[in-house]
Amino acid sequence: MKKPHGLKRKLAAIFGCTIALTAAMPAFADDVAGQWLFDTSKFAGNDCQIVGKITFMTTPVKNTYTCVFESEQICGKLNGDLYIRVRQVCTAQRVGKQVAIQSEVDKVLERRPYMPPDLAKMQYLADNFILQLSANKAEMNGEHYDEQRSLNARFWRDIELIS
Repeated sequence: MKKPHGLKRKLAAIFGCTIALTAAMPAFADDVAGQWLFDTSKFAGNDCQIVGKITFMTTPVKNTYTCVFESEQICGKLNGDLYIRVRQVCTAQRVGKQVAIQSEVDKVLERRPYMPPDLAKMQYLADNFILQLSANKAEMNGEHYDEQRSLNARFWRDIELIS
């Protein structure tokens, strides 16, 4: 028969591991606020994709956020190696698990092949999203849309992993 204090040690070890793992997991004070990374499905002959980093900031209005992000549209040879990096400002509204993001192009930061920034800004359509927040609040999946297309979109928390 095992000694009772052996069981206590095992339970203490399990409890300690549970606490350590819980401490390593990020605690999200808000479901949406903070930094996220995102990407879309490919488009334009499976040759282009939009990727980016977005930061949501809370406002005094519950479940309403302001946001700012940089997106990059990266295309391959089929689309002339087009590259556009854009800063956008946005507002986001969460209703239940749904998050809607309405954006406006603030500035075209870089475009290859070159195009004057004012002309490039007029030609780039703002990236808007309708997303569903996952149960663990670390991912959102849904749709990117603009006046020309609708794409799948995925957002995930920009979290540094602890080794």
